[in-house]
Formats: sequence, C-alpha cells, structure tokens
Amino acid sequence: MTDRDRSGRTAVHYAAVDGDVDGLRGLLARGADPQAADAAGWTPLHFAAQAQEPSAIEVLLAAGASVDPADGHGNTPLWRAVFCSHGEGTVIRLLLEAGADPDQVNAHGVSPRALAGRITNYDVAAHLPGGAWTSPSAPPTAVTGRGS
Repeated sequence: MTDRDRSGRTAVHYAAVDGDVDGLRGLLARGADPQAADAAGWTPLHFAAQAQEPSAIEVLLAAGASVDPADGHGNTPLWRAVFCSHGEGTVIRLLLEAGADPDQVNAHGVSPRALAGRITNYDVAAHLPGGAWTSPSAPPTAVTGRGS
C-alpha cells in the first residue's frame, strides 16, 4: 500500500487514474495516503482530474485529499482538469465546488482560468465562474465605455 514504483507512484495513483472506485475505497480504508505525491509532484487527485474520473475525485476528496496541491510545474488538479476536459465540465465543476482556485497560477504564470481562455476548440471557460480571461495574472477590468 505504501510501496512506490520507479516514478514514486502508489497503488492509489493507479486506482485514481483507472477510475477504480472500489479499489480506491479499499486502499484508503486500509490507510493509504490520498495525498501521496509522486516524483513529479502529482497526487492521485491530479491523475483522476486528468483522466476525467469524477467518482474517483469524489472518493479522494471525501478521504481528505487537498483540492489544490501543486505539482512540480505548479499545476493543480483543476489545471489538469481544464487542460484535459475536451469541453466537458463535470470534473471542473466538481473541483470548483470543493474549493479549487481557478486563479492559482502555475510556475509559468498560467492559471486554470487563463488556460480555459486559451483553449479554442472547446468552450471550457463556460464551466468556470465568470468565464475566462487570457491574461495569466489578472482578471479583466470592467469596461464602462465612459473613458475611465
């Protein structure tokens, strides 16, 4: 249960990416760490978010997994979910409801919200409160049309 492979991943990482909810529950019930980070800083929640596995995300969050851990590049599970969503918003909304920060920037200054604004083949921004903006560091300012 605490054994790691050469990438530093545990059985929880693999159960999360496979969406193996029963296996995940069993591992967690036996004391597996829902926040175990691999060599790249990816937690099981990163894997579940990338794989678009909402049931695995629910199990991990219920087991106490942090919603906004950053990997070695500063990417959070929400960032991974936005990147891999293909326009589907279930996982994005689930992470947001759990308190994920859509404005947390990674090591390259790109937040999940900014990333959503840069994805042009799907309207991923529609799943984020307030939509998206393309500036990685600041939200848009109100435009009043009064020269202010």
